[in-house]
Amino acid sequence: MTSKRHIYLTGALAARDFLRRTQSDLHTHQQYQPESLRWEMVFATASQPPEFLAGFVDAIGAFVLMTLEGCDINPQTWEVLTAVDR
Repeated sequence: MTSKRHIYLTGALAARDFLRRTQSDLHTHQQYQPESLRWEMVFATASQPPEFLAGFVDAIGAFVLMTLEGCDINPQTWEVLTAVDR
């Protein structure tokens, strides 16, 4: 696996971790902060290479699109690497 591909997949895994934390916070606090994705993208990906951000955004996009298609996706068990390899 190339270094850039590894960085991309690491970004995708970071997106899944973000979704897991967000789901857990929603269950605990019963509210969503709309700016949380923006803050995550600004602070968590700012010091990362472009490939990391691409993997992060692609994973979030895959999650949104699959959800809009009617898939019931649980971030705790979601195979994000399979989704971004499509």
